[in-house]
Amino acid sequence: MKVFIENDRGRLRLKLFEQGKYRSVSLGLPDTPANRLAAQRTANQIELDYLAGHFDETLLRYKPRSNGSKSTAVTVPVLFEHYVKAMTKSKNLCPGSLSRYQGCLSHLSKALNIQAELIKPQKTESFVSYLRQQVSERTAKEYLWMLKACWVWAVGKYHISSPNPWDGLIATIKPQPRQPVKPFTSDEVTRILLAFSQHRYYSYYADFVTFLFGSACRFGEVTALRWRHFSADLTVVWIGESVSRGNRKSTKTGKAREVILTPKIIAMLNNRLKLSQAKPDDLVFPSRSGKEINDREFRRRAWTTVLSECGIEYRKPYATRHTAISHALAAGANPFTVAAQSGHDLQVLLKHYASVIESRSIFKEF
Repeated sequence: MKVFIENDRGRLRLKLFEQGKYRSVSLGLPDTPANRLAAQRTANQIELDYLAGHFDETLLRYKPRSNGSKSTAVTVPVLFEHYVKAMTKSKNLCPGSLSRYQGCLSHLSKALNIQAELIKPQKTESFVSYLRQQVSERTAKEYLWMLKACWVWAVGKYHISSPNPWDGLIATIKPQPRQPVKPFTSDEVTRILLAFSQHRYYSYYADFVTFLFGSACRFGEVTALRWRHFSADLTVVWIGESVSRGNRKSTKTGKAREVILTPKIIAMLNNRLKLSQAKPDDLVFPSRSGKEINDREFRRRAWTTVLSECGIEYRKPYATRHTAISHALAAGANPFTVAAQSGHDLQVLLKHYASVIESRSIFKEF
């Protein structure tokens, strides 16, 4: 690559010639001897970056910084804040996802509050070491994925280093494998449902918990249900929405599905519909205040209390979904059907539930 300095109506610009093609970078500087020296330094930098394999194809690195409030020269925390705002707008991030981004931002503000364009391997490696002392390996790995994606998004928008300074660091973190969620046994499910139905304070949630165990739906998917989501005979429910921290959005996978309900669930819904005389847009399982059930409040009060009183080992409400899927597969249900109705990716389902599908020992006794 060759770079030439030109006068464009009294202002300096650089002309880049590479493989028969020309590109230009406007420097916005008057054509003076001093500015020509500055332009020459930039031209030399471009040629060196090209030879070293660090050339910024967007050319943003070689353009002058903005002087306005939307400066392209930003610190790492500010750059990440801009990225989070963009993702929130484009992906409609739920509060749960936003809290993880905010956690990453907090650590950036404490340990990496420098100009984004000055990031070097030594800085990123030091930040990784810092993270591993502050958070779990799994969380640290998640933060690095966020930062790598942030840099990819920022190309052409901000003055940042090139290539991506987070490349290669993710592979250095190897989280310890998690023990699989332990499904509730049939006896435990029976005791939990009975305890809810007879509880002095929390019998209100008995139908809700019955539906969780009987449908393999996610907590937010069940709290989002309205009566119009069911077929006329209540045998099938459409799952296409979810609620998280009061925000209604699409399902976790972004895909809708239909779940064929069991006779017990259908009977419960028929009884519930007759008693409530609900309208199509009414919530099927509202909280006592008439809004969507808050997962934190339910878990902290009703769920924890009932499991404790039953003497059953604590597992998060998510274990209701895991339990429903595990028992379906153990009973011989087709994995393709289970994946389709539970909203699971088939490969993920086979990976996490292989032990359930092949539920007997394969080893020879000696």
